Amino acid sequence: MLRRVLLTTGGTGGHIFPALAVAEALRASGDVQLLFMGSLYGPEKRLAEQAGIDFVGLDVRGVLGHGIRAAQSLCKVMLAMPKAIRTVRSFAPDCTAGFGGYASFAPILASRLMGIPAVLHEQNAVAGLTNRMMAKLCTTICVSLPATEGFGKRALVHTGNPVRACLFQAGQEKRTFERRHLLVLGGSQGAHALNVLIMNLLPSLKEAGIQVLHQTGTKDYAEVAACYERHGMEGSTVSAFVDDMESAYAWADLGLTRAGASTVAELCATGLPALLVPYPHAAHDHQTFNARALEKTGAAMVFEQKALTEELLLGRLLELFAKPDMLRKMSQAAITLAQPEAAANVARQLEAAAAGR
Repeated sequence: MLRRVLLTTGGTGGHIFPALAVAEALRASGDVQLLFMGSLYGPEKRLAEQAGIDFVGLDVRGVLGHGIRAAQSLCKVMLAMPKAIRTVRSFAPDCTAGFGGYASFAPILASRLMGIPAVLHEQNAVAGLTNRMMAKLCTTICVSLPATEGFGKRALVHTGNPVRACLFQAGQEKRTFERRHLLVLGGSQGAHALNVLIMNLLPSLKEAGIQVLHQTGTKDYAEVAACYERHGMEGSTVSAFVDDMESAYAWADLGLTRAGASTVAELCATGLPALLVPYPHAAHDHQTFNARALEKTGAAMVFEQKALTEELLLGRLLELFAKPDMLRKMSQAAITLAQPEAAANVARQLEAAAAGR
């Protein structure tokens, strides 16, 4: 039985929420001590502490970019190694679970150097550079999708993408689809393009009786919130970040979202129909791969950001809200793609890795 597990990731909710879902599964299966190690600059500290998990922060940032910026970021990762090693030595985990992103590189490498088995979970259809590098340090690679690319000939374990249990409960809410509740999510950091589209459409949304729960990200929050206030959008809510996603999904009848792996998994878990606008600059265009999987089953409609005009978006919103039966069919299609055992599947891989030390 696992006694101590080190969880490591950071940067965005797409990495962090699967880690928290696995933490839930580990706690449900027995008395396990958890420690979360991530960046000092992302939301992981706050989210881990909200979940009752001790947190250790590293002074690291993303290695994306070129030239001096990339060199500085890589230098910070190397400078974080002594703290990562001290933490791994002190905590002495049975296994380390990495969920991707630059913040997990030092803890995974420290675990490898100290003989601690590490398991990597890849959320997207195409692995990013950091995960491809970390895979060489890990005993097991878990993937959300069976055809995940980027790991060469390494054996992969298809676990699904872990989603917190509370969201499956939200998916069991009986929506009538008679309301006009729109949930706008641009990922944990927000999506400027979606924010602008919705701000420009507020008069039309108000006229159509559409209420909005809008997660803006921190950069656009003040501007978007002021716009909602100017237009008198009663019944709508604007937040930089939504902590209570269970209530947000249960409230909504339709989503307008990006197509990050965790967002897509949560839409399926909650059975929320969606208009998906993949982030066009995502590495290897993985959000489009994620979105097309939902579109193929009828759970979502997909739009390229460059082609999505205000007129097109408004037309689709009015069309769908006028057809509750269509929304119900999309909802049922989404639920068929849900993977409620994903978190437990990853937890079992952690147990197996620890047992094989």
